[in-house]
Order: sequence, then C-alpha cells, then structure tokens
Amino acid sequence: MFDTELSPFALPSPRTGAGPALADEVERIIAGSAIAPHFQPIVDLSSGQILGFEGLTRGPSDSFLHSPVALFEAAVATGRLFELERCAIRSIVSAFGRLQLPGRLFINVSPQVITEAAGFHDALQETLRGAGLAATRIVVELTETHAVHDTDRLLDAIAALRALGLVVALDDLGEGFSSLKRWTVVRPDFVKIDRHFVDGLSQDPLRQQFIRSILDMARSAGCHVVAEGVETESDLAVLRELGMHSAQGYLFAKPTASPRTSVRPEIVRLLGANGHHREGRRQQVRAGHLARPSLTVTVEVSCDDVLELFRGNPQLHAVPVLDELGRPIGVLRSLDSLARGSRRYFAELFGRQSCIHLMDSKPLAFDVESSLSSMAEAVANVEERHLIDGFIVTREGRYWGTGRISDLLRAVSDSQLFAARYANPLTQLPGNVPLDEHVDGLLDQQVPFVVGHWDISSFKAFNDVYGYRAGDDMIGFTAQVLSQALHAEADMLGHVGGDDFVGVMTSTDWEARIGKGLALFDAGVRRFYSPEHLAAGGFVTQDRRGQEVFHPLATLAVGVVPVRPGQHESHRQISRVAADMRQLAKRARGSAMFVDRRASPQATAERA
Repeated sequence: MFDTELSPFALPSPRTGAGPALADEVERIIAGSAIAPHFQPIVDLSSGQILGFEGLTRGPSDSFLHSPVALFEAAVATGRLFELERCAIRSIVSAFGRLQLPGRLFINVSPQVITEAAGFHDALQETLRGAGLAATRIVVELTETHAVHDTDRLLDAIAALRALGLVVALDDLGEGFSSLKRWTVVRPDFVKIDRHFVDGLSQDPLRQQFIRSILDMARSAGCHVVAEGVETESDLAVLRELGMHSAQGYLFAKPTASPRTSVRPEIVRLLGANGHHREGRRQQVRAGHLARPSLTVTVEVSCDDVLELFRGNPQLHAVPVLDELGRPIGVLRSLDSLARGSRRYFAELFGRQSCIHLMDSKPLAFDVESSLSSMAEAVANVEERHLIDGFIVTREGRYWGTGRISDLLRAVSDSQLFAARYANPLTQLPGNVPLDEHVDGLLDQQVPFVVGHWDISSFKAFNDVYGYRAGDDMIGFTAQVLSQALHAEADMLGHVGGDDFVGVMTSTDWEARIGKGLALFDAGVRRFYSPEHLAAGGFVTQDRRGQEVFHPLATLAVGVVPVRPGQHESHRQISRVAADMRQLAKRARGSAMFVDRRASPQATAERA
C-alpha cells in the first residue's frame, strides 16, 4: 500500500517512547479511516492493455503523515502496523470497486501481517464481499521489508490466501532479504522487479543480463514478471526487446486517486503493434494498431522546403500536411512534387508559397477504430501508383500516425488465414477454436462480455423429412439472420457444428440484438415448409417404436450468459452454463432466450 515509486519503505525497529503527537496522529488516521487510496496502472507490454492497478496509500493531505513512507514508519514506531495495513486494504479495495477499474488489483501486504494478524484472512474476505470484487482479481504483493524466519508459517498463510482464490506476487525482487530464495519457496504467480534494475536499463548491459535471467527463471516457473519504475522510452524499448511481460512507472502514469482506464495514446504508439493478444488468439486489429509516428509538415512550410526535403531523402515517398489544429488536410507525394517542381517558372511563382500548391487534398485516411475490412475495401479503390503512399490514421479528426499498405495487407492475410483454418465449411463462420480463444482472451483482459448459445428446435426431424439440402439451407438462413442481428465489429458469431451457433458479444445492446435475431428467424423460417405443414403448424413422423410424433415448426432457442470480470475461469465453464440456459429456453413455446441472472443483484433468471 505504500508507494515504492517515491522511495522504498524501510521498517525500523519499534521505538519505545514515540512522541504522543505521533501516536495521536496515527490513531486519528486509523480510527477515521483517513486513508487516501491511489492507483497506478500495470500495462501488458504485448497487448498494450491495462493488466491491473497497484493500490497505493496516502495519508490525509493536511497531516504531517501524508507521505506513505512517513505514515508506515510511524505505524511501525507506534506498534500499529497491523491496524494501518488492514485500514489501507479496506480503503483501497472499496475505492477500486467503487471506481469499477478494469483488471486485477495489486495490494501490498507485509508477510508479518498475513502471518501474525489474527483474523486477517476473514477480514480480507469480508472486505472483498463488501466491495463486490471476486477474490480471483486480487494479487497480494508480499513486500520485502524485513526477513521472515518462520517459513512454514508464511507458507501456511499463503496457502490460506490461495484457498480464497487470491494469487500471490513478490514485490521488489532484487531488494530486501533473500528474495530469490523466497521465490523458490513461495512460488508466486507474479514477480515484480525492483526499479533499481530498470532505471537506466538501456545503458547498462549488466542490468539487462539480470533481467534476462529473471525472465528465463519465470518461464520455467510459469510466473508473470512486472518491471517497476519505468520512466524513459529507451528503458521501455529494451524491456520489450528482452521479452518483459508487463510494466509500471511514471512513463505510463503517476499514482492518482482517479486513474485512466485505458493506456494513453502516446504510450500506445510507443508499444507499436499494440492491442494484439497472445499468439493464436483472435486479433481485433484496427487502423490504430498499424499506425506509427512519421514526418509531417504544416501549411507554413514552403514549396521550396518540400522539394529540398524530397531531394535529400530519396526513400521518403509521402508526407502528411497538417493544419494549425493538427488535422490532416492533404498529402505531399515525392514523385508528383518533384515532377511539378521541375516545371518551368514553378520556383519563381510558387517556391516561397505554402506547400498546399503541391499537395493532394484528398489523402487516404482512416480513424483509429477503422476495421481491417473497411480499410481493405477503401484501398481496393485507390490508384495503384498511390499505394506506395500508405495511409494516414486519425483520432477524433487529428493526426495519429501513418500506416503502410504492406502492413495492412499482411494483417488482412493473417486474419483470413486464421478464420479459414477453423471456419465451419457450411457457413464459413468461425468454429470452436477461435471462439474459445476469443473468450479466453476477453477473460484475460478482465472486461465484461456476453455469450449466447443458439439451437434450432426440431431440426433433426426437419432434416429427415425435407432432406439434407434443405437442412443446409436452413442452417445457412440461421447464420444469415444472426449475423444481421449482431454487431459486425463488437460481436463474434460462430458455428460450432450441426444447428448450434455461439455468439461472443461486447455490444451494450446485446439483449435487443438477440431479440431481433429471434424475430428475423420466426419471420423467415416459414418459407422452408410446405403449405400443408404450415397449415398444420408442423408435421408428423414415426419414432423407432413406430409411434407417431408431432414436430412443430422450427423455432430458435438461445441460452445467454453475461460474464463479469473474475466471475468465470475459462471458456469451458461459460459453455456449460450457456448450454444449461439454452435447455431452459427450449422449454418455452416459440423462439425464446433464457438469461443467466444468478450473478446479478437480482438473482433471477429472465425469459423473453
């Protein structure tokens, strides 16, 4: 809970006779829960997403114990460390829940508190329940403050934390007492490298070798490594080259009471091909992921300056032109500019005038959220000689970066190959593998989403009576209406075999979209039946015993599972719940959905 980004927290020996003013101030802060929680993001360097936040502590702003260092030293000196840490944890957890921050919450706890404070585990569990947070979202950072001699007792305490669902991290690896030895004993889920080994990393080969060794050990132990104290772009670049998993520090954000819930745009650009999930996961690539900083000019730059720029840089093919607000208004092309600049009298007439006389005022530009498909469609209509220009990427109308057509084509190709590898041959929709990987990716990101499992009732009987060709047509029709109902960018629809479809939805209006899909199905499915069967409302077949069975016209049933961060561990668990909800929906007359409401405050299941 103390801020190691400010200075390390040292536990002094308790001092007898600590001043009454100090003891009174510590008592006032604890009794009044006068803790000011701050949060600093921890950024996943491979995806560019926020992995979680470390909860840090400040004393009251009007107190001489406002500094976290002074506050915790005072608590130790007055024998109130246990009470202060418990108070800090309550404040941090409550604020994290109230702010609805994404990802995991990292909280600092000294080993002495989890081993010696009576009722600590019960109190922590009660605090999490009060904040509405799943224990699986909490990472307990064991601080390297002073040596722990009773290892067995520490391991018992850690086992109790893990039994609650929490995971464990070692803080400030490389500092403190026998930290490497403790790593082998505790077997943490996360290890945080002390800022001493990160600050100045780009200029120190010895520190680079130290981090390589830590990452090698982490791979063997199945441990996630976080680099603390990242403050410079050069250090971040080296960390990424070394394969560092995650990082935190002032370069990303300072601790604050109300942190951002997304990574700042300038950091996104530093991370390069951000937003990608682990290899094999479905990648939601957007224009912003392909953008990189590049040379730009403003309208104040003269034609002479532009011509000199292109003559001195033969590899420079195109330069965006920005207005005074940073908005792209055109593009300067090397070949066109040099050709026009060589014309007779051009230098005399336009040489000292604005470069707008050389620019194309209709550049190829995309918003950062533009999809691969929309970009590919636009590029297909561009003159071939202009493809070498690349494209401009904007955010809220302002210049964000430039992208290369080759990167766009490669991303489109990768996306198509991934989809084709696991696509259902009948509908060409993704199958089980990409769906499962997409769900697990969303679970890793700790973001809310919804899973729906659709099933066509009486389909087998329909297929037997009308033939497999008609059955395939009904499957194709169902894929069409569900694709039409779901959001093309925010949702992912898959065909998992037979008459079963699965949708993974992040659109906020998912309930209305599911309802639309059911209505479209009911309106169109009648065309697959003969007039006789339509009039009868179904048809009759014989079962294996020779008994007649009536099969009503096909309807669509969907089981729906809203997934909140920390609620489910894997796609398998979610799939089982969705299948249960689908069976409940099939009991209804007509097309229906059944939504799992058990995790909501109103513990009800609702059928529409």
